[in-house]
Amino acid sequence: MSLILEMMKYPIKTVHGHSHSDLENLLEDSCDAFNDFINIDQISMGGWSNINIRGNTSGYDFVLKLPKTTIEFKHNPYEKLYKIDLYFSRLDLAAHPIEIGRLSDSIGTPFYLVEYVDGTTHNEVAEASEDELLSLKESLRILKEQKPSGLPRYESPSDYLIANHEQVENHVWLSKASVQTQSLLDKYDLLFPRVKNMTDILGYWSGEVMHGDLWIPNVVFRSEQNALLLDFEVCAFGDSRYDLASLLEVHMNTTTENIPSLIQYEDIDMVNSLRPLVLSYVIDWSLERLLSMESGIIEPNLNTKEIRTIILGYVEEKIDRLRSLLH
Repeated sequence: MSLILEMMKYPIKTVHGHSHSDLENLLEDSCDAFNDFINIDQISMGGWSNINIRGNTSGYDFVLKLPKTTIEFKHNPYEKLYKIDLYFSRLDLAAHPIEIGRLSDSIGTPFYLVEYVDGTTHNEVAEASEDELLSLKESLRILKEQKPSGLPRYESPSDYLIANHEQVENHVWLSKASVQTQSLLDKYDLLFPRVKNMTDILGYWSGEVMHGDLWIPNVVFRSEQNALLLDFEVCAFGDSRYDLASLLEVHMNTTTENIPSLIQYEDIDMVNSLRPLVLSYVIDWSLERLLSMESGIIEPNLNTKEIRTIILGYVEEKIDRLRSLLH
């Protein structure tokens, strides 16, 4: 996973059909928040779900987000994220949103500007210090107690599992999948009924807010402040313990013993029981990305042979890991 994030830090030569200088000019024309010249970096910040580019104007640092797809959007896809970030930024859990809009190009490419927050990030959750883990624990405590409007609500683990899987089952390119992707689909299809049975018997699902995509690159540790969380696109009502399982499982398959201060003793069994659900989420997400890449709708910077090869290997690895947990 860290390898693909590094590969996504590509030079800004052409993004959504615009050169680096053209993108700066378009943003200046389209942005109402700033009245000065806008400078954006010539290397992307990486990321899976968006094209993320750091920029500044008059000493103010921001992140420019552009869509991962090249389709024409009827509505701005960042409207929901803007509202979520605004809600959680007031609690000092998220970066402050600045502006959403559309570039003044032929298709009105959507954009989102959000404050850039300086801090410490880690490659593995086990690298975090005791104080950092405690700050993350406090942030997650505040998060789970919130009741923001407009979030999806998943009534059970099975409800969440099925909703994520539908993104693959209903993908328009499913019948045209490549041989490599189809092989992964077939392997996952053999495991999915067992994951469904497992989620059916999990029992209590708290209904609390969960981040939904919590892995260590989405956490910024700040001195003497609670940890900041990034990328709230899939935030929902579900179970906050899912976030802990995700933090442990998505990236490096960390054990609960590595970060005892982050997880209550009474939650350990449930967190471990949610690991197959986390794996199913990342497998479905990755399969959906592969199908979208093959269909040609992913922005070319995020659709290289190298990235596709790494995603294929990542899915294979996670399917093997899921199989081992189901035995």
